[in-house]
Amino acid sequence: MDFEVLNIRKIDSSTGNFKLHEDYILSYDHFDGWSERLLSLGIYIDIIFECKVRLHFLDKNMAQIEKQFECEIPSEIKTLILGFINLDQVVLKHYYADMFLEDETRQNYVINHSGKSHNITIGTLLKKPQPENIPEELFFNLIDLFKKWREDIYQECLKELALSNQITIHEKRKRRK
Repeated sequence: MDFEVLNIRKIDSSTGNFKLHEDYILSYDHFDGWSERLLSLGIYIDIIFECKVRLHFLDKNMAQIEKQFECEIPSEIKTLILGFINLDQVVLKHYYADMFLEDETRQNYVINHSGKSHNITIGTLLKKPQPENIPEELFFNLIDLFKKWREDIYQECLKELALSNQITIHEKRKRRK
């Protein structure tokens, strides 16, 4: 499966923010920053809760791994997204961070609500922020769930990679015999 992120989310020239396509309710992009794995992951959820994932990272041999696929959305995340959709008004800050570091881990969310794309960036948080309203409470819970889901996706890809490497080695041994 191949898809183009530009067909899902584009930069609005009038605001400089991302504008999510009307068929999507949420996009999530994670960047590890300067790390050994250099993980870059995008999750794109449409209005019928179909999910596309784009993943890029370095394996232990420093080889670039790129993958795109569709997957199921964890039920807790779907419930929180439905909570957002059902709100009359969404008030979220544009940026949540306790400090700024060059090449830091960063997460970008774009949430469509009532025809508006809300852009939220998460930088370095030293402690979990305290919500000031219901949308923030839902959003902070969403951050925690996406962090777990992101790592689950990454670990599953590592397992698949290890399995495919084992199969390749096994096939090479068979050919030598």
